[in-house]
Amino acid sequence: MDWDTYARTYRQLDDESTVPPLLRRALDAATGRVVDVGCGEGALLDRLRDGYGDAWALVGYEVSDVRAELAREHGHTVLTSPDGTVPVEDAAFDVAAACHVIEHVPDDEVFARELARITRPGGYVYVETPVKLPGAWYFRRNPQAGWVLDSTHVREYRSAAAVNEVLSRAGLTVVAEELTPITYPLAAAGLLVRRVLRLPQSTSRPSGFAARTVSIPRYRQQAVLARRPDRPVA
Repeated sequence: MDWDTYARTYRQLDDESTVPPLLRRALDAATGRVVDVGCGEGALLDRLRDGYGDAWALVGYEVSDVRAELAREHGHTVLTSPDGTVPVEDAAFDVAAACHVIEHVPDDEVFARELARITRPGGYVYVETPVKLPGAWYFRRNPQAGWVLDSTHVREYRSAAAVNEVLSRAGLTVVAEELTPITYPLAAAGLLVRRVLRLPQSTSRPSGFAARTVSIPRYRQQAVLARRPDRPVA
């Protein structure tokens, strides 16, 4: 996958206005450094900056130079590398977040171990990913995963327990989880029409009616807050 070409074709849509509750749980308890792994165009970093100001040092990470540059235009520090390895030393962050990234990576267990590696002992890892319940269907297709929400999804988990198991095998301890409906931004329909008609893509984030969403049947979002143990698990 050429992620820069993908980023130019598909602008990132963010229909959230607040920091996710489970991530807030980790951030409200302390201060330090937080990294958004797969930060895209910086939407979550924007919300973190608005909600926490200088209480947390914010860093993003991206495999796409195009999206990294768009996030930097919002004033964020963004690290890049082409291979999915965050270019920092071990235990560099107090909190690592990865929102709708793990379903894209070639190996989810390698990715979970990377999140654990860059998080200090006692720190937190926050992950969001789709869960595909029985009977769920969406019109896009991936050769590895079948009918999916996004053609770049190489997997869609079939249960919340499956997500938690990947994190547990990386040595993380799940401390809280939340399963909520997944919504589809109406603005995405407008972007699809503009692509079909070969019209220029908008560079502004959706607002007003375009920012509204509809739920996708039989799909859920699994949010997980996990902790890296203070000591290695025997």
